[in-house]
Amino acid sequence: MENVFEIILSEIKPKSLRAGLAILTNILTTALLYLVFITGLGQLLPRIQFINIGLWILPGIAAYIVSAVAFNLSLRDLYHYSFNSGLIDQIQSTPLLTYQVYFLKSLIILIKSGGHLILTSVVLLIISGVRVHFINLILFWLYLILGLIFISQFGVISGILAAKLKIRSEFVIIFVMALFMLCGVIVPSSEYPGLLGIMIRYFPVTVLFEGGRDLMLGGNISGIYLIYVAGFSIVSYFIAFFIFRQWTRR
Repeated sequence: MENVFEIILSEIKPKSLRAGLAILTNILTTALLYLVFITGLGQLLPRIQFINIGLWILPGIAAYIVSAVAFNLSLRDLYHYSFNSGLIDQIQSTPLLTYQVYFLKSLIILIKSGGHLILTSVVLLIISGVRVHFINLILFWLYLILGLIFISQFGVISGILAAKLKIRSEFVIIFVMALFMLCGVIVPSSEYPGLLGIMIRYFPVTVLFEGGRDLMLGGNISGIYLIYVAGFSIVSYFIAFFIFRQWTRR
């Protein structure tokens, strides 16, 4: 157990330059996205029977940015390992079992993503001037962290598949980020027509984003949303672990 804690601490221990760049990038990206949405779409969104536009967009941007971070971290981590046989040898030679290695990697990504979630939320609250009940904010964070489990597992699977199919990781990231943007970040899923609307409405990321908005704005959430996100996170974790285990045995 002591070795486990040492590994976690060594991985999340901030390196001054990289940590500073990550924080600065987070702050600038958050601020720019918020300003672009507010100024560029502020006149259009109220026509969709919204409440205060600043309040509506805030949880969507926070969820989108943190989901991008979690997906990017896990995808790049596995993509990097795929092209470095020495790193795979390190996994195979470690005294830890495969499931322990995978759990640690997933936990480290979750901790880093959680840090970005808190930072992004604080930056948005400061620049927007929006007041949110502290309990609602905590519930929003906990719900998002639960959902980040399946997003990071999706990143693991995407990283391994992208490496096997010889697809550049940047292309995968761009496609997934565009897909995530459809999932209730700005426009609610109920506004999408036909079959597309049904698909988007029940897409796991949509449930995560819109459920998080319900928690931040109203402090409540549908129990079905919570069960859906928790169940999807558990299932995706074991699927990704199985793929990871098969991949390390190649």
